[in-house]
Amino acid sequence: MHSSIIRTLLWGYWANILYIIGMIGYLTIDTISYMYISLNTIFSFMIYLLLAIVFVIDAVLYTIDWYMYAVKLRKEKDQPIQYRSEFLACIFQNLGSIFYVIGAILAFDKMQLINKLLFNLLGIFAFLIESIFILLGWIILFRKKISKNNCTLQNIYIWAHALNIIANLIYLCATILAYYFYRSDKNMNSTIVLILQIFGDVVYLIDAYLYHECWQRDKQEFDAVTEQQSLNKFYLEKFHHQSNANENK
Repeated sequence: MHSSIIRTLLWGYWANILYIIGMIGYLTIDTISYMYISLNTIFSFMIYLLLAIVFVIDAVLYTIDWYMYAVKLRKEKDQPIQYRSEFLACIFQNLGSIFYVIGAILAFDKMQLINKLLFNLLGIFAFLIESIFILLGWIILFRKKISKNNCTLQNIYIWAHALNIIANLIYLCATILAYYFYRSDKNMNSTIVLILQIFGDVVYLIDAYLYHECWQRDKQEFDAVTEQQSLNKFYLEKFHHQSNANENK
């Protein structure tokens, strides 16, 4: 069981690392696009496609992470599957990632740019729904534990979930504006849109770091519980050993 839990934690760890790497990539390429408005080359399209693929892999890792702790590590196989909100979140995360890959592919064809924006719009809607389900799942999980002490602005989980939703809303606004500007004057590199995207990238990057910190805290909690269980097992075995020794006297 110990090794299984370790593997579960590692799925989440690498998912968070890819999240951070991906957002650094998006922030970099969006900043370059802002600094060089005329940049609209095959190179930038390739970068966006690569980043979209990274987030498909990231979504798969998060899904495996959910499967490991929600299904694989159940104490009893006939026990109902928990964390259903997180499962729905995984579905929408995978859908959103796939939509973004399709949009990144369509960007190579100038005749398909409007469809690219539509797929990006579908993608960000999916990510927004995902973030809402994640928050809902967290509320359900901790509703019995929430108190004045842990439901505060110092709670890193609250900030992580909130920033995820905020970043999705920023990107949703940017995508809607991009669609509007392209339909009205065929402008694909609006300054307002690029600024919103960069702002959203920064929020996403902070969010990615916070989720990694959440993972670190979960790991510390797991280590503390594991250490306590080991001590309990040690003292229990010691007690049984002493009891058997006394009986043999």
